[in-house]
Amino acid sequence: MKRLLTTGLLGVGLLAQATPVFNPQSIIVNPVPTDLSVQTWVDKDPNGYSNATYAIGENIRIYVRVNQDAYVYLFNINAGGQIDLIQPNPYSNQSFMRAGETRAFPAQGARYQFTIDGPVGTDQVLAVASRSPLSLAQMADIRSGQMRLSGAGNLARALSIVVTPLPDRDWVSDTVSYRVVGPYGNLPNPQPAYPTPQPVYAPPVVVVINPIPGWPVVWENRGDRSYSVTYRSRALQEVYSYYNRDLSAKGWQQVRYQTRGDRGKPEYWAEYRRGGEQVRLQIRLERGQVRLDLFWEPSQWEWDRAYDRDNN
Repeated sequence: MKRLLTTGLLGVGLLAQATPVFNPQSIIVNPVPTDLSVQTWVDKDPNGYSNATYAIGENIRIYVRVNQDAYVYLFNINAGGQIDLIQPNPYSNQSFMRAGETRAFPAQGARYQFTIDGPVGTDQVLAVASRSPLSLAQMADIRSGQMRLSGAGNLARALSIVVTPLPDRDWVSDTVSYRVVGPYGNLPNPQPAYPTPQPVYAPPVVVVINPIPGWPVVWENRGDRSYSVTYRSRALQEVYSYYNRDLSAKGWQQVRYQTRGDRGKPEYWAEYRRGGEQVRLQIRLERGQVRLDLFWEPSQWEWDRAYDRDNN
């Protein structure tokens, strides 16, 4: 996807130990819920919706943010399977980030830049955050920035070996995609370096959700963008664990997770992403029974309004 250029220098089941799983794009996902989160996005797609387009020859800036102290590692996988090591790299080998920190690659004034060099297709940026440092020695030469493997599947398998010895909930991943097109100067009708975005048809999000097998259902409702079910049970943790595993197995990656409420009225809130699609989950006690609500692609206003309504 991109080549590291310099300005002046030439230079880029819940077991005792959780087993990483691969989503359909061969990106590793931690099946265990964790309060550690990492987010990655590109400069043309600040919301991380995976809808950015870059032309060959354009520069790209990649961002990452963590909510807790963590060691962060960034990779780019292009449409041809080539992997570039974004962080650490020969000019920025400090992987440790503080809670709430946002970092850009390259940073303002850096001695290098990332330039799109093809092939045409879809590239992915993978971010992995860990509470302890990871060893990439078998995968890359940090001093030169050269990877020792290629292909998303091989990268995912290598990383799964690296993170498997870590304690549960001590690592998490995130991914964002972007499209690479031919150089604008070679097109029949030359385009500006940053073309005006055109409306693109987005098919509706398809989320297949079913009740937990064998659990007594009190009430169930399916909407165009939502699913709700109430169980004759008080086991919030078990309901959350089931649907978290179910969504992860279908390629959804958890990007946010938190518990709210007090002991008498606890709640689980989580957000999942799959490409540019989003799903939000809420589990709470309602009249002594467990209620689950799933919403796909609600606006932040709708989500906040639902939370305010349910807690007032």
